[in-house]
Amino acid sequence: MDQNFEHNILEADIERLSKEIAEKRNLLEHKNLSDRELVKKSLEPMIRQAPINQQSAISNQQSTAGSQVLPNYLKDLPAETKLQVEQLIDLTFHQGIGKVIKRALRASPFILDAFHDALTDKLHDELKKRKLI
Repeated sequence: MDQNFEHNILEADIERLSKEIAEKRNLLEHKNLSDRELVKKSLEPMIRQAPINQQSAISNQQSTAGSQVLPNYLKDLPAETKLQVEQLIDLTFHQGIGKVIKRALRASPFILDAFHDALTDKLHDELKKRKLI
């Protein structure tokens, strides 16, 4: 796939997300939410648009590998689990949010939730850096 096309998809996703955050910020029920919580709320409809499969959540195991990309609660999970979430995050920046969410939906509900949290953090940082929130 053409790299410019991939970046255009991501740019469109970031633009749409920043508009949704601005709209949510103006709603009375969201007035007291932090920017991070607004990013997470804006991602929720995208993640809920397709049914989640019924695989069980992955059990909590220890691992020595760590990553700054992932939420703290993933630090003690198997390296394979962390790698799966990291790959989804990386793909998001190449293929766009919508396409990768469909892929994440095929994983376990735990992976989907971890992806949602990690993506929220990454996009929050990117939106702040661009002064969109």
